[in-house]
Amino acid sequence: MKINVKTKIKYKGQEYSSVEELPPEVRSAYEKAIAGDSGTTSTKIVFNGREYASLEQMPTAERQLYEDAMKLTHDSGKVVPAKNEASAGLLTPGQWRLVIMFITLVLIALIVLLLKR
Repeated sequence: MKINVKTKIKYKGQEYSSVEELPPEVRSAYEKAIAGDSGTTSTKIVFNGREYASLEQMPTAERQLYEDAMKLTHDSGKVVPAKNEASAGLLTPGQWRLVIMFITLVLIALIVLLLKR
């Protein structure tokens, strides 16, 4: 499973990537906006390549999967980068099956040629 969590906080034209980056005055405005006192907040969720404005827009099954993934990131305290498929091994399982099938066919052809002599 690949989990990629991004946060963008925009305040007066300035963009921040986390709450920890916010200067004190901006953090205060952010906390008020989140509490619903003032300001405008917007959310964009991109999950499995589809964009949603809120959790309520997501189909039930995708919402459950999203919530489980978010719980996993919060429980672990960190997000572990997905393993790069190219570095996972020399060949994928499907490629290994093709190689084995090719080798088997070559061996059968050799046996048939040897038996004809």
